[in-house]
Amino acid sequence: MKNCTRPLMLALFLLAGGLKASHGGSPKAENPPKQRTSHPKALPGDSTEGSWKTGGNLGITANQAGYSYWQAGGINSFSANGLFDVFAHYDNKNWSWKNRLTLGYGVSFQDTLFTKTDDQILLESRVDRQLSENWGFSGMLNFRSQFAAGFERPGVVEDSLKISGFMAPAYLVGGLGFTYKPHERFNLFLSPATTKMTFVLDDRLASQGAFGVDSNANLRTEIGGYLNLLYQQKLMKNVRLEARLDLYSNYLENPEFIDINSQVLLFLKVNKYISANVTVDLRYDHDILFDTNDDGVADAPRTQFREIIGLGFTYDFGDTLEE
Repeated sequence: MKNCTRPLMLALFLLAGGLKASHGGSPKAENPPKQRTSHPKALPGDSTEGSWKTGGNLGITANQAGYSYWQAGGINSFSANGLFDVFAHYDNKNWSWKNRLTLGYGVSFQDTLFTKTDDQILLESRVDRQLSENWGFSGMLNFRSQFAAGFERPGVVEDSLKISGFMAPAYLVGGLGFTYKPHERFNLFLSPATTKMTFVLDDRLASQGAFGVDSNANLRTEIGGYLNLLYQQKLMKNVRLEARLDLYSNYLENPEFIDINSQVLLFLKVNKYISANVTVDLRYDHDILFDTNDDGVADAPRTQFREIIGLGFTYDFGDTLEE
């Protein structure tokens, strides 16, 4: 329980820090929050026509350094990151269907060494049936994986073991539950009945029982409880904060160990085509083991942490989710 509590508290701390930042400054907000307008409940014969809201963002950041007879020393390097984020939302009087796809990939070259700096595939879909002004009944489906292989020693592919890859692992989470949405900035989804499927479609990794699957199995299925919290806030003109927290507990095996996936994003827009962003990720999964004794044996879970700062080109298209 101790291994699980520490990352959980850190995730909540990061999320709370993001929420606190969103309310800093003068008590009189520059842009007071908009009141959520509740839709009247549709009666038989009422129009139930809805509308679509679609759009997205493409962002590319790059950094290059070159040296020739430089006294202080240095390594020739080049790095680039790309992020593609699109959404399609449908709303009518009582129903809503929200879909979001996020694709990210980044590379870094230092002389002859190649290192992956970002790699993510995330697809989210949720259907909500409004029950009251703030509550709804929901069904959700989330898929997460990566594009390319990951190695034990990044940058030294020839002599390093492969530790992950496309669909190794991949996670598919689906569940039914309730959504609490007091306003547009805050969204809480709680599912007491959730199925989590872990795919490891790499025979060598599967034979080792990687990512919690049984030895020589390519799939693990769990039944448990799931909580998703999303908070979005426009801090000031061209500055936006987004914080999310995902918690999952497996009812059938070690329910006291909670899987954590948290993220805090800060977007800063310089002008129409130039922006900066800061990303902080924290993850904990009791089924993902690491070599903690440098003996080549993965023997214990660890809290995973990632931080990325980027400045570069950005292009928005379609509608926007910002208030």
